[in-house]
Amino acid sequence: MKFTVLGSTGFIGSHVAALARSQGHDVYCPSRGEALDHQNLGHVIYAIGITADFRQRPHETITAHVTKLQEVLTESTFESLVYLSSTRVYARCSGNGRPAGLHSVNESTPVPVVSSDFSDLYNLSKLMGESIALSHGSRVRVARLSNVVGPDFASDNFLTSVMRDCIQKGRVLLRSSLASVKDYVSVYDVAEILLRIGTEGQSPVYNVASGCQTTNAEIITELSRLTGAEITVTPEAPTLGFPPIDISLLSSEFGFAPRCMEEILPDLVAQSWKYYSLPTRREAA
Repeated sequence: MKFTVLGSTGFIGSHVAALARSQGHDVYCPSRGEALDHQNLGHVIYAIGITADFRQRPHETITAHVTKLQEVLTESTFESLVYLSSTRVYARCSGNGRPAGLHSVNESTPVPVVSSDFSDLYNLSKLMGESIALSHGSRVRVARLSNVVGPDFASDNFLTSVMRDCIQKGRVLLRSSLASVKDYVSVYDVAEILLRIGTEGQSPVYNVASGCQTTNAEIITELSRLTGAEITVTPEAPTLGFPPIDISLLSSEFGFAPRCMEEILPDLVAQSWKYYSLPTRREAA
C-alpha cells in the first residue's frame, strides 16, 4: 500500500511516515516545494501546518493550511486524503451559558470564530482547509488533533519546555495556573489511528484525542515526583482551558483506546532524561 506523507519532516508527519514504513508500506515523503501534479499519491496524510508561531507568520499559515492543500486536491490523484486539523477550533465553544471547558464537544459541535480577533486566524485557516478538503467527497477525511505529545525535544510547547526546565534547571516557573486544563494524546497513538482513518475511515470528521482532561496541577505533581524539580506559578497566572473532547466516534468505529497523560508521562520523562543527559545537551544548557 502506498502512503504519501506531506509535512514528513515535522513532529507528527515524521512519526506517521516511520510507522507506515515499519508496517511494510511504500512511503513517499516529498520535499518542500516538490511538484506533485499529475502523480498518484496513494493514501495521503496532509500534515503540513504552522502551529505556535502562526501570529508571526499569518501568510505562511494560510499557505500551509489552505493554498497548498488546494493544489494537492486539484492537481494530484489519490485514493484517500486525511487533512490534519486541530481541536483548537473548539476554543470558543460553550453551551447553556456556561464557559468553555465545562461541556464536551464532538464532531458536529458548531465552532464559532471571531475574524476581528487575530488569535482566531489559526482556527479560521484550519476550518477553511477542512471545508475545501471535505468538498472533494468521501475520499477525504478530517482529523482534528488535540495536544499531541511525544519525544519532540526541540519544541517550545508547554509540556516539552516544562520537562526541559525540570531536568536541566531543577526548577520551573509556570505562567498559566494549576487549574489550566488540556487534552493530551500520544503521538504514537495518533500515528497509528491516522493510517487507519486514511484506509478504513467512514466518517468525514474525527476528533483524535485522548478524551482525558489533564490539569497543570496533575502534570506538575507528577513531574515533581519524577524529577525532584521545584515548581512555582507566577502571581495572577491565567487559567487556560478547552472543552473536553468527545472521542466516542473514533472509539466506536475503530476501537480507539488511547493512553491518558498519567500513562504517557513517565516514559516521556525517561526519554527526556536520556536526551538532555547527552554531553552536547549538557554543554548547551
